[in-house]
Amino acid sequence: MDLCPGAAPSATRLVTATLASLVLSVVLDALAVHVATSSFPSTRHFSHFRGADYGALTVAGVLLAAGGWSVLVRLSSAARWLYFRLVVAATLVLWIPDAVLLALGEPAAGVVTLTVMHLLVAVVTYNLLVRLAPAGRSGPAADAEHVASAPNLPEGLVQRVWGSLALVVVLELVLGVAVIVSVPYRRPAAVLPTRGIWLYAAHGAVGIALGVGALAVLVLSRAAGRIGRVGAVVGIVGVALGAAGGVFATFQQTRLLGMGMMLVGTVVAGVGYLAPALEAMGKAEAAKAEAARAAFAGGAAMSASAGSAAGPVPGVGGGGGVSGADGEPISTNGHGAAPPRA
Repeated sequence: MDLCPGAAPSATRLVTATLASLVLSVVLDALAVHVATSSFPSTRHFSHFRGADYGALTVAGVLLAAGGWSVLVRLSSAARWLYFRLVVAATLVLWIPDAVLLALGEPAAGVVTLTVMHLLVAVVTYNLLVRLAPAGRSGPAADAEHVASAPNLPEGLVQRVWGSLALVVVLELVLGVAVIVSVPYRRPAAVLPTRGIWLYAAHGAVGIALGVGALAVLVLSRAAGRIGRVGAVVGIVGVALGAAGGVFATFQQTRLLGMGMMLVGTVVAGVGYLAPALEAMGKAEAAKAEAARAAFAGGAAMSASAGSAAGPVPGVGGGGGVSGADGEPISTNGHGAAPPRA
């Protein structure tokens, strides 16, 4: 990662590629489930073949992949090269729960179908994102052109928008803690639990809204300052980490890992979206300190100037007496002229 990005794809291209990936991935998943249940009757009651389950996980995975691509094109000039390797690594990681299911005695045909579904989603999403929303050219000329053409968002607007998203992150954290308290930890693997369903659904809805807001802020960050851009990238990375944790928390075998990922992701996202406000506070404190130093220096200079301008008191000398009106010296006791000096 060289931190020398090229031009990021437009929001229209990115949304188009994401929607196309969502539709095609869900269709292919449904087709794979249909083929498996038709060919292997033992998989007809396989719990992971419920449309709500694999559909929700597919949507979450595609949104994470789209967010990751949007981040990489802003961080590296070799975004496609790096993204391919990350997709391969993510697919291998997603095969780990499948291996666990196989070890626990789940139907082999159903588990193999799950691995195929993961692979299909990865192939479809990768190709549609890098081809429909490709990264632009990189280099100093492209960077200079991007900086020159990008409008500047007011710092106050950046602080308000980023800060609002930080409040949503806090709300998501509070709902997550409430879910931990109210929803049984050892519940079966399912998208929606039977107990605490409304609280769990609210937690998920706020998470989806947070993901949409993170993508919107990432798009807006192109017109923000450096801290705003860094905060947007850090924020969406935290949101993506939390979303991945939510996916892992769906399965009982990886639930603890998922909960930890959600906690870390929430903290990372909160710090990222608070970055512009923290920068503004630092600038304000620095300005106050500078004003105090300037006032102190100015007061000291005025005191020194006033002392030098006053000078010695007229008529008072180190060795002479007091002079009269005609300039002749008089005695210090005021009773006549002083004797002439030798």
